Amino acid sequence: MAEQKPLRADARRNRDAIIAAARSVFEHDEQVRFDDFAARAGVGVGTLYRHFPTREALAAAVYEGEVVALCAEARDSNRPPGESLEAFLRGFVNYLVEHMALARTLAAAVHPSVQVDGGNELERTVADLIARAAADGSVRGDANTGAVMVALHGIGSATDRPEWASEARGAAELIIHGLKA
Repeated sequence: MAEQKPLRADARRNRDAIIAAARSVFEHDEQVRFDDFAARAGVGVGTLYRHFPTREALAAAVYEGEVVALCAEARDSNRPPGESLEAFLRGFVNYLVEHMALARTLAAAVHPSVQVDGGNELERTVADLIARAAADGSVRGDANTGAVMVALHGIGSATDRPEWASEARGAAELIIHGLKA
C-alpha cells in the first residue's frame, strides 16, 4: 500500500472545513443531502467528492478525528490504570450517546470500501489501557481486548433501540464490572 502524499495547505483547509461542517451536521442530527456538505463548508461539490466519495467516508473521517482525541486524552491521563480504563470506556460510550447520528451513520456503513481508521486507534488504546490495568491488578489478568471491542461495537450498532442511551451506559458499566479483578 502506497503512502499518501501530504495535502497542500489549501487542500488541508478544505478537508478540515468539510469535516467541521459534517461534525456540526452530525451533532445536530440534521438530515442533509451529501452534496449540501460542500456548501456548508464553503467548497465546491467536486472538492467534497475528491476528499470524501460517500457520506459514510465523511462520517468515518469525523469519527476518526474524534476517536483519536479521546484516545490521546486516555493515554495522557494521570489516573491509576484501572480508573483510566473505566473513565475511557464511560467516556467513549457517552461520546456515542452524544453523537447518535454519527453512530447511526457509521453503523449503516457496512460497505468494505469504507475505512474507519479510528477503530484501529480505539483498539490499540483499549488494549494498552487493559494491559496497564491488568499489570497493576485492577482488572482481571485474562481481560480480552477483542471481547471489549465486540461489546463496544454492539453498543454503537444498536442505536435504533428506544432506550438506547441508558442501555448503552448500562452496558458500559457491565463491561467495567466484568473486567474487574
